[in-house]
Parts: sequence; C-alpha cells; structure tokens
Amino acid sequence: MKYLALLLLASILIFVGSTASAQSRDDKAAPPALVKFPVWVEQGSGTYWKEGKRQGFKVFVDNQEASLKSFQGPQNSTIVLVIFDTVADLARVDMARQALGAKIRKFERNYWVGLLRAQDGLSVLQEPTADRDAISDKIKQIQVSGRAGLLDTLEPAASLASGILQKAGIRICILYVTDSGIANYRADYLNPVINSSDSGDLSRRFSDRAVQERLSRMADLVAPFRIPIFILHLEYRTDTLNLAYQSGLERIAAATGGATLICRTNDEIEPGLEKLLTQIKSSYFLGIEKPQAAKPSVKLRVEASDAEGNPLDRVIYSGQIILPKD
Repeated sequence: MKYLALLLLASILIFVGSTASAQSRDDKAAPPALVKFPVWVEQGSGTYWKEGKRQGFKVFVDNQEASLKSFQGPQNSTIVLVIFDTVADLARVDMARQALGAKIRKFERNYWVGLLRAQDGLSVLQEPTADRDAISDKIKQIQVSGRAGLLDTLEPAASLASGILQKAGIRICILYVTDSGIANYRADYLNPVINSSDSGDLSRRFSDRAVQERLSRMADLVAPFRIPIFILHLEYRTDTLNLAYQSGLERIAAATGGATLICRTNDEIEPGLEKLLTQIKSSYFLGIEKPQAAKPSVKLRVEASDAEGNPLDRVIYSGQIILPKD
C-alpha cells in the first residue's frame, strides 16, 4: 500500500506542478505503450551536456530509426528518490546527512525529493516534495540502526520508480546512501548454500563467488526497469567478501545507467555525493513506442547533436533494452 500511495501522490504532484508552471507538451503524461530509457551526453570527465533539445536526439532500434514520442531533459520535472540504508558508523552517516541536506536546499525548482528507508523492507519517510526544509529535516532525523536492506529493496524501489515514470512526463532516479557491509544483512551471505550434487560448485571453495553470483542476478533483475540507480557507499572495506559485494554494487548501478561511488575516507563523502548528483541532474529520458519484436530485447543506438547540428560523440545509454511484457 505504501508503494501505491507514493505512486499516486507523485503523479498528482507532477500534474499540479506541470499545470501551474505551464510547461511544454513534453512534460505531459505519456501513453503506457511507451518505452522510456535514460541517456547522458558526456563532454569530459565528470561533465555533461545539459542543453539538449528534443530535435537533437535520434533513436535507432535494431538499426531502424524510431520516432521519439517523449522527451524529458534537465529543465523538466524530476523526482529523486533518496533511500537510506545506514547501519554502521554514526559519524560518517552524519556527514552524509549534512552534505545531502545542504545540496537538496540548492536544488532547482523543478525537483521533488522523496525519502525512504531500506531496513526491514522499503518504507516511506517523506513523500516526494518540493519543500526543501521538510526533506532536509527528515534527513537529519534518520536513525542508524537495524540490518542492511539495500539488496532486498532494489527490485521494489526500481518497480516503484518505473511505475511513476510510465504515468508522468518526468525524469526519475534513485539514490541510495549506504554504509552496509555484506555481514550486515539478515541473510547469511558468509555461509552460502552449497549444491551438494555438484562437485564443481565453486562456492565450496570461494565464498565470495556466491556473493558475486547473487549480485549479478540482481543486476539482471533491475536493469529491465530502466531506472538509473546511484549508490553512495560511505565505507570502503577490504576483506574478500566485501570487495565482491562492493564490486557487485558497482555492477548493479552500471546495469541501470547509474553509478556507485565508494568512499575510502570521510573527506570523499561530500565530493562523491556531488559527483553523483551532477550525473543525476544531467540525465535525459527518451521515449519511443514499444517495438513490435518477437524477441524479448532489441538493440538500441542513440545519436545526439548540438544546436548547430554538430554530432556529439560521447552519448551514454544502454545498448540493449529488454521489452516490457504486455
């Protein structure tokens, strides 16, 4: 019920906000038959092109140009779902809370921010709001306790965001703030289940292999939602299992078009957060009609050009999209 309530409220907020600000037709809700996906245009390391217009993008599906039916860029309405999964170091978490609160206060007017918590299932602490003070105050109140929940909430969070994306003409991204290690989860990843009938089961000898396989499956699970997931991990750990876990988080975020940044020191928290927020703010969401293909996925190619028609080389997107089921 919480997911449904959040979805409904977000849709209402977008409708009211779009009507009040008299935004262009590109911001209106799109038909459910559209397939939307995120795109970035990188100009240099860590810098992105944010001046793109609808006419500057071309989309090709299996090498055939597809008509662009929906377009949202940096100037359009945006929801950022911030999900806290903090269970360890209060000092690091406090630094992250302060940095995030300060940056949210400086968000442009077209941003709504929702705040959720990952422990014991996904729960809503603050529905998406444009009230900077309200969201900053809620962030300050987040407790550091419980068991890790990031892995357990990735699929419902991506599903929730995907539902909002389909119902409203917006951009939407997920930002996890976490300090969890693999041992913080309720599930016992330290003692993986062994396949007794398979003498070649590598988890008999390499416990980190079980972690790698679990997170690889998770990456495959969330990628079809086409919702960028960004992860700010507040603590770098060097043991074998956590190295596998952290590598898996990087793989999961990359599969969605997002990114993971793992802080080795406290001094990296604020600039790391800034880097992720820069990428979040620089996203474009393009929408095409669902391809009529017999296969479950199609190849994708996106081209971008500036206002003078000059092609831009560094266009970042998933080269293959899994088609939603009817």
